[in-house]
Amino acid sequence: MNTKVIAILVSAIAVGAIVLATGALNAPPTSPSTPARAATYTENINSISNAFQNSTQVKVDLFNDGNGTAILTTYYVTDPGGNEYALTNWSGPSIAPNSVMTTTFSVGSSCAQCTLHGSAFTFTSGYQYTIKVVTGRGNLFTFTVTQRSGHHYSVVLQVGFGSVAQ
Repeated sequence: MNTKVIAILVSAIAVGAIVLATGALNAPPTSPSTPARAATYTENINSISNAFQNSTQVKVDLFNDGNGTAILTTYYVTDPGGNEYALTNWSGPSIAPNSVMTTTFSVGSSCAQCTLHGSAFTFTSGYQYTIKVVTGRGNLFTFTVTQRSGHHYSVVLQVGFGSVAQ
């Protein structure tokens, strides 16, 4: 056999052995051939408790059980008659994942920046109100609050007939 051919074959075998030994064929490319995936964040806002401060403000504990921070940007408060206060330019709170944030929702005289749709209202004992919040990602979350009556009455009626023997 020709010495040139033998030299080429030996060189090819040597290069092949080096490639296999170093794993160069299995190495990832130095520049990615596909772009990295963007992280997916979810936000899930729930009301866990509330306390009416007065007839125009309610404090609500909001819980974000998603994996992304929720930034509240808009809220709507609707009464049972469909009347609504909207605060669409709200600089609301940021709620971190798995966190609770106490948030005040105002209507009427406590919210001069609110837009009223329908007739004015205040929080009235015994009625249910719907609150909708919108996040910076455009997600809408809805929950209800009810102002419980501050008055609890009970009547104890004792009825007796005749006399008691002693």
